[in-house]
Amino acid sequence: METPIDPKPEARAAAKWWAAKLTDDIRHDLGGRDAAERAGTATFNAASAMLRQRFTPAQADRFAEALTTLIDQRLRGEAPQQDFAPLTIHCDYGIAPVLAEAATCTGLSVGMFDLPAKIDMWIDPGRVTVSEGYGAPDEVVWAA
Repeated sequence: METPIDPKPEARAAAKWWAAKLTDDIRHDLGGRDAAERAGTATFNAASAMLRQRFTPAQADRFAEALTTLIDQRLRGEAPQQDFAPLTIHCDYGIAPVLAEAATCTGLSVGMFDLPAKIDMWIDPGRVTVSEGYGAPDEVVWAA
């Protein structure tokens, strides 16, 4: 009988970050160098505020657990004992496939307005980094 493998801490940290976005207020940063582009961002934020679902902390926790497992599987690659296969999660005007899969696994319907747009997350050994918003600087959200 195989011994269960604890998820990598990077997987837990990344999943926790995404799950927090389900319960936090979101302000999308779509960029905007001129008045028309800034107006587009304001319109998107207004639509998001009206169309966005409100998830409970319990739903966010279930999402985090499912996402932890899915991210961990991708980090380990084909072999459960593999050292590490870095992973990038990108959300733009829709949710990344791994996030959609976690939502499906938990019975949640998570749409494009429920998570922030213009997000890049890099999951590397010992570090999780996020760029949150158009042209935003990279921010380390977890480090070993």
